[in-house]
Amino acid sequence: MDFDFTIWGLPFVEIIGYIASIIFAVSMLMTSLLRLRWLVLLGNIFFIFYGFLLNAYPIIALNIFQLAVNTFFIIQSYLLKGSYTLLTPAIDDVMLDRFLIFYADDIRKFFPNFHTFNPEDNIFMIVKGTAVIGVSGFRKNENKSYDVIIDYVAESHRNVRPAKLLFHQENIFSSLNTDKIFAKSYHRKHTKYLKKIKFQPTPLENVFVLSSKKQEEGMSL
Repeated sequence: MDFDFTIWGLPFVEIIGYIASIIFAVSMLMTSLLRLRWLVLLGNIFFIFYGFLLNAYPIIALNIFQLAVNTFFIIQSYLLKGSYTLLTPAIDDVMLDRFLIFYADDIRKFFPNFHTFNPEDNIFMIVKGTAVIGVSGFRKNENKSYDVIIDYVAESHRNVRPAKLLFHQENIFSSLNTDKIFAKSYHRKHTKYLKKIKFQPTPLENVFVLSSKKQEEGMSL
C-alpha cells in the first residue's frame, strides 16, 4: 500500500510521527503507572508503524522491545495474585504513620474528617511488593455496621484492584463480623470509585453502602 500522500498539507508519515510523539509526551503527565504504561504501549505501536514507513529498523526494533516489556508489566499489574497483600498493622505502626504523614494533603481531599485512628478501629494496609500503597480504616457503629473512615491508595497505584482485594477477595465482612459497610464521599472521584466497587447509594446524601453477599441473598429470598 502506498502511504506517500498528504493530509492537511502534511505528509502521512510525518503525521504518524507527530501522533506517536504526542502520545509519549502525554504519557509523561500520568501519575498512574498503569495509565503511563498503556499510553507508552500505544505510542510504541505508532512508532513501529512510523519506523515501518521509513524503513527505520532501529526504531522498529527498539519499540518492539519496549512494547513487549510494557505488555508484560501491564499483564502483571492485572494479576492480583502475588501482587497485593493485605496487612493488619498496629495503630502505632511506623510504616502506617509514615504513610499517613507523607500523603496527608492528598488524604484530606478525599477524607477531610479523618485525623487519626481510635484504638478500636480496624486498620488494613495494602502492600505491593515491599511498598505500602494504601491504608483503609473501619469504625464500628452501634448497630454493628461499619463506617469507612479512610480508604486511601497512593495516586501512582490508584485503580480498583486494591479495592477488589480488600472488599471482595479477602472477605472483609467476615473480618469485621458485619454485613454492611457504609462510606461517605466528599469528592466526585471517590463517588465514581465507590460505584465501581459496587457500593450502592442510600437515601442519605453522598452516603453509600456495601452489603455482604449473604445479606443480599437473604433479601432476595
